[in-house]
Amino acid sequence: MAVSIAKAMNLGVKVISKKETAEEYEKDVNNIYEKMRPFYSNIEVIPFAEKDRFMKAGWDIVQELKDGKFDASLWDKMASSKLTPSLEGLRRYYQLEGKKNVLFVPQKLQSDGECGVTAAQQSLNPQVLAFMKGTANLVLGQHFHKVNDLSTVEALAKEFDLYVPGQTENPEVFGIRGVAHVEYLNMYRSLAASVGIAGTHTWIMLSCFPEIPQIILFNRNGVENWKDIEAAYKKAGYRIFCIGFDEATDMAELSKEIEEAYKKLF
Repeated sequence: MAVSIAKAMNLGVKVISKKETAEEYEKDVNNIYEKMRPFYSNIEVIPFAEKDRFMKAGWDIVQELKDGKFDASLWDKMASSKLTPSLEGLRRYYQLEGKKNVLFVPQKLQSDGECGVTAAQQSLNPQVLAFMKGTANLVLGQHFHKVNDLSTVEALAKEFDLYVPGQTENPEVFGIRGVAHVEYLNMYRSLAASVGIAGTHTWIMLSCFPEIPQIILFNRNGVENWKDIEAAYKKAGYRIFCIGFDEATDMAELSKEIEEAYKKLF
């Protein structure tokens, strides 16, 4: 999100970490830089000695979002621009080629908790999306721990007949969390649509592939105003549908609402 808005406004991106020691700081910022570098050329790491100065002088747009101080007009800027990383030399997903692929993310098994709601609060019972069975080649897009969450993922894959990245090809990308985002770009590029809980995949697709229709499911208690995001992207001509839920939501009605939106994706 931050890099997309920076590009739209022709701004540079400075990578800074809140880690307190130089060793931890350098490890963190270099990891962030390596993951984001392919998406934007005007991005640089700030040395540990310069950290405090840049934290005071820079525009921390992500913190503004978390603090509820985000200017909604910035979504219009983000929707008006695209990140265009090079796809040259990136791994391909041969088993997805030539198919009607739909990203499927009913739950969050892992979350950094930075958006005001836990992974459990952001998740739905997968049966809410049961109507999707057999409608397309469903591709699992959620992050998971390749050991601790394996049985959960395997059961979900069996029930919904999912393609799980890394399970039958490209084993290096299995689990998603911690893997460089560019490693999945050809997977995202192969999609006809996406339906799922807001997460990393959502931001990558909005930033790089906004032309791919999405249903973004979100807990209403999170920090992002997804209806503002929906409005901005629809104004820019994209089919983005954001549907909220919370602990009081009637899940049968929610399923019907999502199914109606799903029909509009294709």
